[in-house]
This record gives sequence, C-alpha cells and structure tokens, in this order.
Amino acid sequence: MRNLFNFIIRNSSWLLAILLIAFSFYLVFTQNAYQRSVYLSSANRVSGELYSLSNKAISIVHMQKNNENLLAQNAKLQNELQALRSYVGGLSLDTLKTDAFESDSLKPSQFEFIPANVTNMSFSGANNFITLDKGTLDGVKADMGVISQTGVVGVVFNTSDHFSVVIPIVNPKFRLSAKIKNSDNSGSLGWNGKDLHVAQLEELPRHEKFNKGDTVLTSFSRIFPKDLIIGFVEEPTRSRDDNFSTFNLRLATDFYSIQQVLVINDKYHDEQNALEESVNQ
Repeated sequence: MRNLFNFIIRNSSWLLAILLIAFSFYLVFTQNAYQRSVYLSSANRVSGELYSLSNKAISIVHMQKNNENLLAQNAKLQNELQALRSYVGGLSLDTLKTDAFESDSLKPSQFEFIPANVTNMSFSGANNFITLDKGTLDGVKADMGVISQTGVVGVVFNTSDHFSVVIPIVNPKFRLSAKIKNSDNSGSLGWNGKDLHVAQLEELPRHEKFNKGDTVLTSFSRIFPKDLIIGFVEEPTRSRDDNFSTFNLRLATDFYSIQQVLVINDKYHDEQNALEESVNQ
C-alpha cells in the first residue's frame, strides 16, 4: 500500500493532467451537440469495424469445418444420384411411366463416394501426384477413382492407414477411356506434360464430329462411372495416325486450386477384375 501511495505522489502531476484532460473531453462531448454527434458516429464506425473483423475471424475458424460438412453432403448426394441412375437405367419405358421414382424401389448403387481433403500436391512433370487425408482405415484402396465437384481428378495409386496418393489426369502415366457427349465412339485420354489445364483425347475415329466447347465424358472404365465430366473440347492437334483424330480439351478440374475431392468406391470392382483376369489364366 505504501508503494502505491509513493507511486501516486511521484506521478501526481501526470495523473492530475490525465484527469483534467479526460474531464475536458467529457465536457466537450456532453455539452456540445456537434462534438457529441461526431463522437457517437466515430464510435459506431469503430465498433462496426471491430464487429466485422470479429465475424471474419470466427468465419475463418469455422470455414474448414463448414467445408468438410459440405463435402460430406456432396458425397451423400452423389451416392443418391448414382443409386437413382442405376435404378432408372434398369427400367423399361412402361415402368418409368408408373413407379420410376418410388423411393422404396431404389436399389443400392454400385458406387459409393468417400469425401477427402487434399493435404499435398506436387506438379513436377513426370511424377505429378496429390495426397489425400483418407486412407485404408477410411475405406480407400488403390485403383479407386477420384473426382472433384467439377470433374475427374485421377486414380488412387497407393494408400497408408490415414493417407492416400493419387495419380492425377495431369500425369503422363494416366490413361482413361473418354468420349464426346452424345457420341458412342471412345478415345484415349492422356496428358502431354505441358499445361495443367489441358489434356489430349487421342485415337478418336476420324469420322467423329466435334466442335469447340463440346463436353468430354468418361466412357468404358473399371474405375469411374460413365458420363462423368472430364473437360471441354478446345482445338484439334496433330494425330500420330491419319485414321484417327486428336484434340486438346480444357480440364474441368482446376489442379491449382483443388482442395476437396470424392473418392469413388466401386463395390463390384474386385469381382469384375477377378472375372476378367480369369480369361488370361
């Protein structure tokens, strides 16, 4: 207590000056309408800015959780969509007119979707890869397809308990059967190692007609469902065989900004793979 009194006595002049200044401001802002209005408007502006900053900080804290919730919801919707496509695809026209959309009649889909976050990316030409935060313990295995909310991403190459590595479209080792929308002719999709936004569709029959902006979809594949968006036709390029056409397509997935994906679990993959391999035995 004595130290406190000593401090007040030593700094009495400064403390008195501060009190007088504070009292002066009080008189100015309480006895003058103009100064009071300026003070109130300034205080409201400052408090508004502080409130806005506080809301932004809270939004950033919750953003990751919100993104995960949205991704999980997207996976659920994809599961329901594939179940509906599977059911509708097996119906006759007469059946479609009567009970095509009775929910009790929907069969389980061949495909399930596992949401995952991108934890690392490496784009170095010949060894491009993407790392996800889901692994064997989450049901992810090698040879599962991976898509984003806009298009095809790649194929799972290897997994650990908690992570998996994906070979993306923009890797020279990646190949996929693809076609132009509303066409029955398939070609081979690959990447020439130049532009992360552009891939090439090769071995398309020469008589196949295509125009800039046409949608390119998945075709026959043991990994991806049919008719998933890959990209959009840009321009023809030189083909290695005069009997086939080759063109560039702009990929639907932006590999520079990808953050969340869905891993495709084909429940019949192992069964189909074992049956097809039996032919070579």
